[in-house]
Parts: sequence; structure tokens; C-alpha cells
Amino acid sequence: MQMRGTALVTGAAKRIGRAIAEDLAANGFAVVIHANRSFEAAEALAAELKDGGAVAHAVQADLFDTDATRMLAEKAVALAGQPIDLLVNNAGAFNGGPLDELATEDWDHVINTNLRGPFLCTRAAMQIMKRQGGGRILNIGSISAQRVRFNSAPYSTSKHGLWGLTQVTALEGREHGITCVCLHPGNILTER
Repeated sequence: MQMRGTALVTGAAKRIGRAIAEDLAANGFAVVIHANRSFEAAEALAAELKDGGAVAHAVQADLFDTDATRMLAEKAVALAGQPIDLLVNNAGAFNGGPLDELATEDWDHVINTNLRGPFLCTRAAMQIMKRQGGGRILNIGSISAQRVRFNSAPYSTSKHGLWGLTQVTALEGREHGITCVCLHPGNILTER
């Protein structure tokens, strides 16, 4: 199979991210599988994809950290031996509860995971994509960006913000051949 490019997928060890990584690998992409807390699962997925003939690498990084996200993007290029053609901002968190009882720590965790992480990864990827003359960014949003539900203040807020980040990225990336879109999945059947 001819190599179609390199894809960096954050939060790719489980659930939606895993399915995206598997599909990209099956369609000829070299896949860099990011995970932080689930790194062993990311390594297992990379090994499974390699056994199937794909090019896959697992990388651990803290998406809250500026230097770590820059190094994640650079390592993706180094491991694959070619530029990043596609960034999939998939890593996500959902901590919720009644707004008036919500712990600040839960708010910060969700906002950092669902909004700060995609911003840092997008910034690092855009710097690489501008130098190479283009690329694609896919943000995994949620229907909560359009219709909120009870006890979801940090999650819904972060997904509204991700939609805004998507639009700004698409606008600023246009003249550099960089496109950015946001996919809003509905409810997904997972082990949760």
C-alpha cells in the first residue's frame, strides 16, 4: 500500500481515537498514536497496527504542557520520517456536576484537556504545516457544542470553545494551505 501521509492522533489509545487511528492506518497513513495516562494501551495499539503491516508509533506527552506539545509534533515528524499531514485533536475529558457545586479542579481539568491541549497541538502543527505548505486539522467536538445538557458546564463550554478554535484555525490557515474542520459526534457506545 502506498503511504498517504502522516497522521498524529491525540488521545488515540481508546474509544473514538483508537477507531480513527485504526482507520487511518488501514488507509495507508503512518499513524502517531498519542496517549498520556493510557500509554500502555497506545503502545499495544501501535504494535497491533504494525503487525498488520502499518506504520505506527506510540508517543506519550502531557497536552497541558507547551514544550511537551511542541516536542510531540516534532517527534511525530521524526518518527514517521515525513511531515505531519493530518492532526486529529481527539483527547478529551468529561468531569461534570451541578454548576453551583462544581469543583474548580474538575473545571480546570476539562478545559485544559478539551481546549488548551487542542490549542497547543494546533499551534505546534500549524508551525510545521506552514513550513511544508499545507496540512489538515480535525477537531473532535461534540453535540454538546450545539445542545448543552445538565451537569456539563466544563464539557459544554470547552466544546463551544473548540468550535471557535476550529473556525479561527481554518481562517488563519487558509492562505497557507491548511484546512481545519470540527466533527461533532453524538453519543458513542464505549466501555464507560
